[in-house]
Amino acid sequence: MAQINTLIKPTHECNMRCKYCFHEKYGYDNKLLDINILKKYIKLLSKKYHYINIVWHGGEPLLAPLSYYEEIYDFCKKLNSQIFYSLQTNGTLLTQENINFFKENNTNIGLSFDGLSNDLTRSFTNKILNNITLLQENGFYPGAVMVVNQYNVNNLINEYEFFKSKKLGMKINPMFNDGAAKENNFFNLNPDDYIKNFINFFKYWANDKDCNINVSTCEELVNLIVNEHSGVCTFNSCLGKWLCLDSNGCIYPCDRLCTDKYRLGDTKNMFSINEVFQNDNFLSLLENSIKKREECIKKCEYYKNCYAGCNANAILSKENNDNVACYIQKNILKEIKEYITYSKNSLENMNYNYARILNKK
Repeated sequence: MAQINTLIKPTHECNMRCKYCFHEKYGYDNKLLDINILKKYIKLLSKKYHYINIVWHGGEPLLAPLSYYEEIYDFCKKLNSQIFYSLQTNGTLLTQENINFFKENNTNIGLSFDGLSNDLTRSFTNKILNNITLLQENGFYPGAVMVVNQYNVNNLINEYEFFKSKKLGMKINPMFNDGAAKENNFFNLNPDDYIKNFINFFKYWANDKDCNINVSTCEELVNLIVNEHSGVCTFNSCLGKWLCLDSNGCIYPCDRLCTDKYRLGDTKNMFSINEVFQNDNFLSLLENSIKKREECIKKCEYYKNCYAGCNANAILSKENNDNVACYIQKNILKEIKEYITYSKNSLENMNYNYARILNKK
């Protein structure tokens, strides 16, 4: 059955100004995505796809009023497709009212939160922690994306223990050299520092029998190495599997490539979602992605543990004239693959989630 994943940005507006925000390059316009354009976009998707996975993104998606979501969810219930919802939020605007709505409508909620170093990079730490508690009291088990930067790169194990203490799942992303990080000269995360500290953290996680949270970054890596499989776009080509609807009503391949160069269509002028995949920009992206992956197959021994990685990372690395993302991934895969292969620990002495993946193999 056909499936599509789509990020939808109801607005570019945000009530925070994180020091490394990649979205800064697009600005923080408070214009709200025309709900009739949004309805048309989802209806176009529903004519082609049986399953639609919607991720509300931004900006800060909760700056759109709750009535906006009430209207669009009611609209979606009348479509034939099965629709799944997630919300990625900075966590500051969660209330009992909107939590009730998203719970009633089976919407997963994910956060962006930097743990112990959050005040240095994001702010509103106490407000976010209180709202994490509120989510948990309402039956949510949220996870958070933690961006690794120069303030926390040497402290990953302590950050992990902090997330455990809050029963908050975590995903770890190294900082992108993009947007505010680039403009504000904030980006000086040393790739070798990140590699060294992440590997130490991974080994600590793998042997932590007291782990009580999901650490998706580690589990994805183990799945890649052991099963040569990952369900995330970080280790796959997302082309044809993901789309992004911007608040201007235009469609892009992902939220990190929302510029004219990568625009795939304007919803208000479209009659079929297939037009996106016939667009010259899409065909050019696809051609370049195929070429890149063919090169990786020939040259890189880790191709089946990485699948040439994220398209956006590859494109932005080329534009920035660096290859940091690939360098980091390759060195992490090398060390962790050796660690998994030659580890002599018994399954019962390992982290349950780590042992579970190994045991399936």
